Amino acid sequence: MLKPGENVTIETYPTALPWALGFVREARRLGARPLLHYEDEDSYWAAVDEGRFDLLGQPGRHEWAALENTDVYVYFWGPEDRARRERLPAVTADRLVAFNPKWYRVAGRHRVRGVRMGIAHVTPLAARQWGVPFGAWQKEVVRSTMLDPADLVADAKKVRRAFERGREVRIRHPNGTDLALALAGHTPLLSLGRTTPATRRQAFGSMANAPDGSVYVAVDATTADGALVSNRLSSRLGVPVRGGQWTFRRGHLVRQRYSEGAGAMRRAWRSAGRYRDRPAMVEVGLDPTVRIAPGLEENERGSVTVGIGGNAGFGGTTPARLYMHLSVAGAELSVDGRVLVRGGRVV
Repeated sequence: MLKPGENVTIETYPTALPWALGFVREARRLGARPLLHYEDEDSYWAAVDEGRFDLLGQPGRHEWAALENTDVYVYFWGPEDRARRERLPAVTADRLVAFNPKWYRVAGRHRVRGVRMGIAHVTPLAARQWGVPFGAWQKEVVRSTMLDPADLVADAKKVRRAFERGREVRIRHPNGTDLALALAGHTPLLSLGRTTPATRRQAFGSMANAPDGSVYVAVDATTADGALVSNRLSSRLGVPVRGGQWTFRRGHLVRQRYSEGAGAMRRAWRSAGRYRDRPAMVEVGLDPTVRIAPGLEENERGSVTVGIGGNAGFGGTTPARLYMHLSVAGAELSVDGRVLVRGGRVV
């Protein structure tokens, strides 16, 4: 909750500027002091084309000073051309976000509370790239952003308790999905679109996502048997991946097929290195408003998502460079034989 007298930094790119200006006005109405940080999309890509990666990846002292004096940080995602960003060589992409570890250290030290606004992903260009209707996508994200995270807490706690106590997860769906995974005693994490003292103790926990709504846990990276057949878009690689089918045997991904996005997956796979074929995490979505939104497929209520590759960001220890996920909506998920998710609901 924003408090009177607090300093608010609002960072945005062009398409999300009207939303950001609304936050400026609302911050002042609440008695806070907003600072608008505007990044021009064309200027950003001009700097990339000119090879000025270090200037983009290493903010000046004035930006660090602003962060150190910020109470609340509102970030509208950018740059906007996500597909172009995903096509960048890995070395270039890393240099552009070289500031990230320091940013979170500074934010944590100064107890910054922040939120990343998913509405910034919703642009006419992105709608064409993802193949979804712009208006319907925008309405869905706005509706989801307005959802009170408190409404998700009861189901989130049920899922967390099951993951904490369980040893084996089994996922089934009439589409051919039947996959067994093992839990490894890792701490389940709640992602509900809010920051708390507990989340701020986690890596990157100074910033929440809006909208959000899921519970996830890292799994045993040596155990997985069966098949997962996705019936939802996967957005992880920044391009549409649809119709994904994974087959696991003895903890390894041994076969994969995609009806769309296979080329992007192959490129990522070739450069991924060791542990790319290992199960990484399992996730249960809690948001009743999500149906079509790219980037929110993991949050759809009752959807079950499985990731492969690196899981250090999910509380695990696998250091793979690749992370990829597939989601199955309407699946049944059981923990140690007891049904936890069925028919799109936590039961």
